[in-house]
Amino acid sequence: MRHPFLAALMLAAVPLVYAQTTYTDPDGGRYALQVPPGWRVEAQSGGVSFLKGPAYASVMKVSGRGAPKGLVEAIGQKFPSQWPRFAGTSSGDALFGGKPGAYAWFTGVNPRGTEAGVKIVATVDGETGYVLMISAPRSDFATYKGDLEQIEASFRVTGGRQ
Repeated sequence: MRHPFLAALMLAAVPLVYAQTTYTDPDGGRYALQVPPGWRVEAQSGGVSFLKGPAYASVMKVSGRGAPKGLVEAIGQKFPSQWPRFAGTSSGDALFGGKPGAYAWFTGVNPRGTEAGVKIVATVDGETGYVLMISAPRSDFATYKGDLEQIEASFRVTGGRQ
């Protein structure tokens, strides 16, 4: 290459293409998380989804006080109408976003007709609840497990504006 400086600059930029990015809640910066390489971000009503192939992680903010366990249960009750054979497999307490939370694992047939697992984890910070739902087909779960765990582990309630 005739311009060694340009070649060095291009090589230095390559890791940036594959690096994680930080996603910050655009509605006041109340939370942030790391998005692994290759995942696309899609705004949803009341939240955001991160998608890669048949896997997803969705974050929702909800108003009101309450216990994280109640929030997980309320969200879980919405699935059976769209997921045949939806059933809980485990649940318990969790640390989520650096705060006390709750989780539950479920299995069922997702709207695409595929056997899948879904985890719902939640926490409450003041007047706001945060819910993360992660899901992937059971046959491919190992492929996406690391990224989904990374998204969950990186979630942080940042305060932002009320």
